[in-house]
Amino acid sequence: MLNKLYQYIRAFSLDVVAGAAISARWVGNYFKVDIPSEALLALSITVWLIYTLDHLLDARKVEPQKAFLRHVLHHKNAPLLFAMVAMMSVVLIFTVQYLSTELFWQGMLLGAIVIGYLFFVHLRKKPYWGKEWFIAIVYASGICLPTQAYLGEFSVDLLYFWLQFFFLASINLLIFNMFEYKSDKQFGFSSFATVKGHDYTRRVILVLFVLFVIGWSISFYVIKSSDFLDYQAMLIFMGSVLAMVLSKETILREEEWYRVIGDIVFVLPLIEILATSD
Repeated sequence: MLNKLYQYIRAFSLDVVAGAAISARWVGNYFKVDIPSEALLALSITVWLIYTLDHLLDARKVEPQKAFLRHVLHHKNAPLLFAMVAMMSVVLIFTVQYLSTELFWQGMLLGAIVIGYLFFVHLRKKPYWGKEWFIAIVYASGICLPTQAYLGEFSVDLLYFWLQFFFLASINLLIFNMFEYKSDKQFGFSSFATVKGHDYTRRVILVLFVLFVIGWSISFYVIKSSDFLDYQAMLIFMGSVLAMVLSKETILREEEWYRVIGDIVFVLPLIEILATSD
Protein backbone atom coordinates (compact mmCIF):
# COMPACT_ATOMS: atom_id res chain seq x y z
CA MET A 1 0.00 0.00 0.00
CA LEU A 2 2.81 2.40 0.92
CA ASN A 3 4.57 1.58 -2.35
CA LYS A 4 1.38 2.40 -4.28
CA LEU A 5 0.97 5.65 -2.34
CA TYR A 6 4.53 6.71 -3.13
CA GLN A 7 3.99 5.93 -6.81
CA TYR A 8 1.16 8.47 -6.80
CA ILE A 9 3.29 10.98 -4.88
CA ARG A 10 5.95 10.71 -7.59
CA ALA A 11 3.45 10.72 -10.45
CA PHE A 12 2.01 14.02 -9.25
CA SER A 13 5.49 15.49 -8.55
CA LEU A 14 4.86 15.97 -4.83
CA ASP A 15 8.36 14.68 -4.02
CA VAL A 16 9.83 17.34 -6.32
CA VAL A 17 7.72 19.98 -4.59
CA ALA A 18 8.90 18.81 -1.17
CA GLY A 19 12.52 18.85 -2.33
CA ALA A 20 12.28 22.45 -3.53
CA ALA A 21 10.67 23.71 -0.31
CA ILE A 22 13.04 21.79 1.98
CA SER A 23 16.13 22.88 0.04
CA ALA A 24 14.96 26.50 0.09
CA ARG A 25 14.49 26.34 3.87
CA TRP A 26 17.90 24.70 4.25
CA VAL A 27 19.67 27.42 2.26
CA GLY A 28 17.81 30.09 4.21
CA ASN A 29 18.97 28.56 7.49
CA TYR A 30 22.60 28.91 6.41
CA PHE A 31 22.12 32.66 6.02
CA LYS A 32 20.05 32.89 9.23
CA VAL A 33 17.14 34.07 7.08
CA ASP A 34 13.72 33.26 8.50
CA ILE A 35 11.90 32.50 5.26
CA PRO A 36 8.16 33.00 5.87
CA SER A 37 5.80 30.10 5.30
CA GLU A 38 4.04 32.17 2.60
CA ALA A 39 7.22 32.17 0.51
CA LEU A 40 7.66 28.41 0.84
CA LEU A 41 4.00 27.84 0.00
CA ALA A 42 4.28 30.05 -3.09
CA LEU A 43 7.42 28.17 -4.17
CA SER A 44 5.73 24.79 -3.63
CA ILE A 45 2.63 25.75 -5.60
CA THR A 46 4.72 27.19 -8.43
CA VAL A 47 6.85 24.04 -8.75
CA TRP A 48 3.72 21.85 -8.72
CA LEU A 49 2.04 24.00 -11.38
CA ILE A 50 5.09 23.85 -13.66
CA TYR A 51 5.47 20.07 -13.42
CA THR A 52 1.74 19.38 -13.64
CA LEU A 53 1.23 21.54 -16.73
CA ASP A 54 4.27 19.94 -18.35
CA HIS A 55 2.95 16.42 -17.63
CA LEU A 56 -0.55 17.33 -18.84
CA LEU A 57 0.85 18.60 -22.13
CA ASP A 58 3.09 15.53 -22.48
CA ALA A 59 0.20 13.16 -21.70
CA ARG A 60 -1.69 14.42 -24.74
CA LYS A 61 1.08 13.10 -27.01
CA VAL A 62 1.15 9.46 -25.90
CA GLU A 63 -1.12 6.43 -25.89
CA PRO A 64 -2.07 5.82 -22.22
CA GLN A 65 -1.65 2.05 -22.42
CA LYS A 66 2.02 2.44 -23.39
CA ALA A 67 2.97 5.40 -21.21
CA PHE A 68 4.56 5.86 -17.79
CA LEU A 69 2.25 6.00 -14.77
CA ARG A 70 2.60 9.80 -14.51
CA HIS A 71 1.37 10.19 -18.10
CA VAL A 72 -1.46 7.68 -17.60
CA LEU A 73 -2.72 9.47 -14.50
CA HIS A 74 -2.44 12.92 -16.05
CA HIS A 75 -4.23 11.72 -19.20
CA LYS A 76 -6.99 9.95 -17.26
CA ASN A 77 -7.52 12.77 -14.75
CA ALA A 78 -6.88 15.72 -17.07
CA PRO A 79 -10.19 17.56 -16.40
CA LEU A 80 -9.74 17.28 -12.63
CA LEU A 81 -6.08 18.30 -12.81
CA PHE A 82 -6.82 21.32 -15.00
CA ALA A 83 -9.43 22.35 -12.41
CA MET A 84 -6.83 21.91 -9.66
CA VAL A 85 -4.34 23.97 -11.67
CA ALA A 86 -6.91 26.77 -11.85
CA MET A 87 -7.67 26.48 -8.13
CA MET A 88 -4.01 26.42 -7.09
CA SER A 89 -3.33 29.40 -9.34
CA VAL A 90 -5.95 31.34 -7.36
CA VAL A 91 -4.32 30.23 -4.10
CA LEU A 92 -0.94 31.35 -5.47
CA ILE A 93 -2.32 34.78 -6.40
CA PHE A 94 -3.72 35.12 -2.89
CA THR A 95 -0.46 33.94 -1.28
CA VAL A 96 1.92 36.26 -3.17
CA GLN A 97 0.12 39.28 -1.72
CA TYR A 98 1.82 38.50 1.58
CA LEU A 99 5.35 38.32 0.15
CA SER A 100 7.89 41.10 0.43
CA THR A 101 7.88 43.52 -2.51
CA GLU A 102 11.28 42.37 -3.76
CA LEU A 103 10.41 38.67 -3.59
CA PHE A 104 7.04 39.35 -5.24
CA TRP A 105 8.56 41.03 -8.30
CA GLN A 106 11.46 38.61 -8.61
CA GLY A 107 9.01 35.71 -8.38
CA MET A 108 6.70 37.29 -10.94
CA LEU A 109 9.60 37.71 -13.36
CA LEU A 110 10.70 34.10 -12.93
CA GLY A 111 7.09 32.91 -13.30
CA ALA A 112 6.57 34.88 -16.51
CA ILE A 113 9.76 33.40 -17.97
CA VAL A 114 8.58 29.88 -17.08
CA ILE A 115 5.12 30.36 -18.62
CA GLY A 116 6.65 31.74 -21.81
CA TYR A 117 9.07 28.85 -21.97
CA LEU A 118 6.37 26.19 -21.49
CA PHE A 119 4.46 27.61 -24.45
CA PHE A 120 7.65 27.73 -26.50
CA VAL A 121 8.79 24.19 -25.80
CA HIS A 122 5.37 22.57 -26.36
CA LEU A 123 4.51 24.53 -29.50
CA ARG A 124 7.93 23.97 -31.06
CA LYS A 125 7.79 21.34 -33.79
CA LYS A 126 11.51 20.59 -34.12
CA PRO A 127 13.38 18.43 -31.57
CA TYR A 128 14.71 20.56 -28.71
CA TRP A 129 17.44 19.67 -26.21
CA GLY A 130 17.35 22.66 -23.83
CA LYS A 131 14.38 21.75 -21.62
CA GLU A 132 16.39 20.02 -18.88
CA TRP A 133 18.87 22.89 -18.62
CA PHE A 134 16.08 25.42 -18.31
CA ILE A 135 14.31 23.42 -15.60
CA ALA A 136 17.60 23.11 -13.67
CA ILE A 137 18.10 26.89 -13.84
CA VAL A 138 14.55 27.56 -12.67
CA TYR A 139 14.74 24.93 -9.90
CA ALA A 140 18.02 26.32 -8.52
CA SER A 141 16.68 29.87 -8.82
CA GLY A 142 13.46 28.96 -7.01
CA ILE A 143 15.44 27.43 -4.15
CA CYS A 144 17.70 30.48 -3.76
CA LEU A 145 15.20 33.23 -4.59
CA PRO A 146 13.56 33.56 -1.14
CA THR A 147 16.96 33.95 0.53
CA GLN A 148 18.19 36.40 -2.12
CA ALA A 149 15.09 38.56 -1.73
CA TYR A 150 15.44 38.77 2.04
CA LEU A 151 19.21 39.35 1.94
CA GLY A 152 18.66 42.19 -0.50
CA GLU A 153 22.24 42.08 -1.79
CA PHE A 154 24.61 39.91 -3.81
CA SER A 155 26.27 37.09 -1.88
CA VAL A 156 29.15 34.89 -3.06
CA ASP A 157 27.95 32.19 -0.68
CA LEU A 158 24.47 32.21 -2.23
CA LEU A 159 25.94 32.13 -5.74
CA TYR A 160 27.84 29.02 -4.69
CA PHE A 161 24.65 27.34 -3.47
CA TRP A 162 22.90 28.28 -6.72
CA LEU A 163 25.68 26.75 -8.81
CA GLN A 164 25.74 23.53 -6.80
CA PHE A 165 21.97 23.12 -6.96
CA PHE A 166 22.11 23.84 -10.69
CA PHE A 167 24.71 21.09 -11.13
CA LEU A 168 22.73 18.64 -8.98
CA ALA A 169 19.44 19.38 -10.74
CA SER A 170 21.07 19.12 -14.19
CA ILE A 171 22.69 15.80 -13.30
CA ASN A 172 19.40 14.53 -11.89
CA LEU A 173 17.38 15.46 -14.98
CA LEU A 174 19.98 14.20 -17.46
CA ILE A 175 20.17 10.85 -15.64
CA PHE A 176 16.40 10.56 -16.02
CA ASN A 177 16.79 11.45 -19.72
CA MET A 178 19.46 8.84 -20.23
CA PHE A 179 17.56 6.06 -18.45
CA GLU A 180 14.37 6.89 -20.39
CA TYR A 181 16.12 7.32 -23.73
CA LYS A 182 14.35 4.44 -25.50
CA SER A 183 10.86 5.22 -24.18
CA ASP A 184 11.22 8.94 -24.98
CA LYS A 185 12.26 8.00 -28.51
CA GLN A 186 9.24 5.71 -28.78
CA PHE A 187 6.79 8.38 -27.55
CA GLY A 188 8.37 11.13 -29.62
CA PHE A 189 9.44 13.26 -26.63
CA SER A 190 12.28 15.70 -27.13
CA SER A 191 14.97 15.60 -24.47
CA PHE A 192 18.68 16.22 -24.28
CA ALA A 193 19.31 12.47 -24.55
CA THR A 194 17.02 11.87 -27.54
CA VAL A 195 18.60 14.76 -29.45
CA LYS A 196 22.26 14.31 -28.44
CA GLY A 197 22.31 10.56 -27.78
CA HIS A 198 22.65 8.23 -24.78
CA ASP A 199 26.45 8.07 -24.69
CA TYR A 200 26.92 11.81 -25.21
CA THR A 201 24.49 12.47 -22.34
CA ARG A 202 26.52 10.22 -20.04
CA ARG A 203 29.69 12.14 -20.90
CA VAL A 204 27.97 15.46 -20.16
CA ILE A 205 26.78 14.09 -16.80
CA LEU A 206 30.34 13.10 -15.93
CA VAL A 207 31.56 16.61 -16.83
CA LEU A 208 28.87 18.07 -14.55
CA PHE A 209 30.03 15.82 -11.72
CA VAL A 210 33.60 17.06 -12.23
CA LEU A 211 32.44 20.69 -12.16
CA PHE A 212 30.39 19.99 -9.03
CA VAL A 213 33.40 18.51 -7.23
CA ILE A 214 35.73 21.30 -8.41
CA GLY A 215 33.30 23.94 -7.16
CA TRP A 216 32.89 22.05 -3.89
CA SER A 217 36.68 21.89 -3.39
CA ILE A 218 37.43 25.51 -4.33
CA SER A 219 34.70 26.82 -2.02
CA PHE A 220 36.74 25.81 1.04
CA TYR A 221 39.24 28.54 0.12
CA VAL A 222 36.59 31.18 -0.61
CA ILE A 223 33.86 30.70 2.01
CA LYS A 224 34.82 30.92 5.69
CA SER A 225 31.48 30.60 7.50
CA SER A 226 31.55 28.50 10.67
CA ASP A 227 28.51 26.49 9.50
CA PHE A 228 29.87 25.85 6.03
CA LEU A 229 31.40 22.42 6.72
CA ASP A 230 28.03 20.92 7.65
CA TYR A 231 26.51 22.21 4.41
CA GLN A 232 29.45 20.92 2.39
CA ALA A 233 28.96 17.47 3.89
CA MET A 234 25.30 17.47 2.86
CA LEU A 235 26.06 18.68 -0.69
CA ILE A 236 28.69 16.00 -1.29
CA PHE A 237 26.28 13.41 0.16
CA MET A 238 23.62 14.51 -2.32
CA GLY A 239 26.12 14.35 -5.18
CA SER A 240 27.30 10.89 -4.07
CA VAL A 241 23.74 9.53 -4.13
CA LEU A 242 23.31 10.74 -7.72
CA ALA A 243 26.69 9.20 -8.63
CA MET A 244 25.45 5.88 -7.23
CA VAL A 245 22.29 6.15 -9.35
CA LEU A 246 24.37 6.76 -12.47
CA SER A 247 26.56 3.72 -11.74
CA LYS A 248 23.57 1.36 -11.31
CA GLU A 249 21.63 2.07 -14.50
CA THR A 250 20.57 -1.52 -15.22
CA ILE A 251 19.42 -2.28 -11.67
CA LEU A 252 17.68 1.01 -10.92
CA ARG A 253 15.78 1.15 -14.21
CA GLU A 254 13.43 -1.49 -12.78
CA GLU A 255 10.28 0.08 -11.29
CA GLU A 256 11.78 3.55 -11.95
CA TRP A 257 13.93 3.35 -8.81
CA TYR A 258 16.27 5.89 -10.38
CA ARG A 259 13.46 8.46 -10.14
CA VAL A 260 12.64 7.52 -6.56
CA ILE A 261 16.23 8.00 -5.40
CA GLY A 262 16.98 10.89 -7.75
CA ASP A 263 14.10 13.03 -6.50
CA ILE A 264 14.66 12.13 -2.84
CA VAL A 265 18.13 13.72 -3.14
CA PHE A 266 16.62 17.19 -2.73
CA VAL A 267 14.73 16.08 0.38
CA LEU A 268 17.95 14.98 2.13
CA PRO A 269 18.65 18.47 3.63
CA LEU A 270 15.64 17.78 5.86
CA ILE A 271 18.00 15.59 7.92
CA GLU A 272 20.14 18.60 8.80
CA ILE A 273 17.13 20.87 9.30
CA LEU A 274 15.69 18.45 11.87
CA ALA A 275 19.07 17.82 13.49
CA THR A 276 19.75 21.53 14.04
CA SER A 277 16.23 22.63 14.95
CA ASP A 278 15.69 23.92 18.47
